[in-house]
Amino acid sequence: MKQSNIIITFIICALCIACNQRQVPKYPATAEGITQMRIDSAAYYLSHHNTRRAMIQLKAAEKHLPNVRTDSIKFNTYLKIAHLNAQNGAYKVATDYYKKAEKYANDTKRNHHLADIYLGRAFVYAQTKQWKLATQTIAKAEKLRPRIRKDQEKQIAELKERIGKRQMIAVSSDKDAEIVHIQDRYETTLAQRNMLEQRLYFSYAIIGLLLLAAGIIAWFKRYIRKQEAHYNQQLMEIEANICQTLNEKNTTIDEMKRAIDERIAEIEKLKNRNITKPNNTKSIDSIENIKIGIDALCILKKGENISQMGRKEQQAIMAVMYNLDYEFACFLNNPRFALTPKETFFCVMEREGRNDDEKAEMFCCSNQAIRSIKSRLSKKGINTFSTIDDKI
Repeated sequence: MKQSNIIITFIICALCIACNQRQVPKYPATAEGITQMRIDSAAYYLSHHNTRRAMIQLKAAEKHLPNVRTDSIKFNTYLKIAHLNAQNGAYKVATDYYKKAEKYANDTKRNHHLADIYLGRAFVYAQTKQWKLATQTIAKAEKLRPRIRKDQEKQIAELKERIGKRQMIAVSSDKDAEIVHIQDRYETTLAQRNMLEQRLYFSYAIIGLLLLAAGIIAWFKRYIRKQEAHYNQQLMEIEANICQTLNEKNTTIDEMKRAIDERIAEIEKLKNRNITKPNNTKSIDSIENIKIGIDALCILKKGENISQMGRKEQQAIMAVMYNLDYEFACFLNNPRFALTPKETFFCVMEREGRNDDEKAEMFCCSNQAIRSIKSRLSKKGINTFSTIDDKI
């Protein structure tokens, strides 16, 4: 029984609170709605004589005005800031805000708005003892009759009487400094906040650029690895084709030279397409060595000048000869003979059946030098040579 009474009492209290609760105004989530909410908050604080919080709310409303399209909201914001400054002795600041408010007094209540501005200016002029300007401004407000509100007519009469009697409203000497300090402090805080926001956005931009750079670097490395793998694979295929050409029995030296030149041209194209320096230099060196050997054999076959050929060509010929004539290659590479480059070339020419005059012409030397080479070979146990194979 007691529990049911407690529950009923609680329900009745909740209903009473819900019925007596005031309906909270709803503001749209736009610049106009936020600005109007700030203006209403300032009016609430003014009704409770809290000038500082009211001014902060009005300055916060002013911050959103660049995004506000409604002139009446802009007018009300500037006018209230001007009134608050005028009432607290900040007359110069009030005059500036009255000018701003006058720019937006262009809606259906233009006369009411202009009357508010003229009354505010007349009050400022009266407080600063500019009686002539105050009288002229009140006259402008009087010309708007009868298209103004009753309270504005009452204010005109009161101000006109005060101006006629040269009366001023007493304002505390430090009140103007306080209201200006509130605005300056708010502006400083707002500027600092904007600066911090800019720094934050700048930091976000830097982080974004760093992430983008990291992504580009990762993509580029992956692309380079993929390109190198493709390059190495093609290089191995070219090397395999060259070896296959060398192993064909019916292939002549000229055909080999033509094939190797084509493969070298393909390698150069691959190098030009490749961004980085190739890592697989072993295959390239092997192919270039084969080319040198084939070119040297081609020169020896044609009977051209070989005076500039040396150890490099000797090693290349020995390497290629294994594919052409294995037994002859073993003979040339026999460590017991330890042939010099000239002796190696002499043996190849002797295998081709060239006479001493042809050898001397190719070496660009005398017959005596040829006989000297023969003598050295005889000392090494090399006296006769068979006819060279058809491939050479």
